[in-house]
Amino acid sequence: MSRTYDRPIAIQRINETTETWEDAYKVHASINKTKTDNQYLDAGSIRSKKNLTFEIRYFSDLEDISFNLQAYRIIYQGVPFSIEDYDDYMLQHRSVKILGVSY
Repeated sequence: MSRTYDRPIAIQRINETTETWEDAYKVHASINKTKTDNQYLDAGSIRSKKNLTFEIRYFSDLEDISFNLQAYRIIYQGVPFSIEDYDDYMLQHRSVKILGVSY
């Protein structure tokens, strides 16, 4: 079965000099919800975090993310997602799954 990469996302990197987020890559992803979304109480209101898996076609520049998770984030539909995990299955360099958690 062929995977469809049809959702546009931006992968941003923090500029350590200016401390601002800058677009590093604009790619298309296949997106899937992972586990249940986390809900917690914050000052009497319920807030939830979305956990999504972004699967994208591999390209070599992505490898930097695997060593610097905190330096990158994903923007999907205007929502920022911190990168919690990076998986290049068995280092086959076909596709990469990135776990993102909204904040």
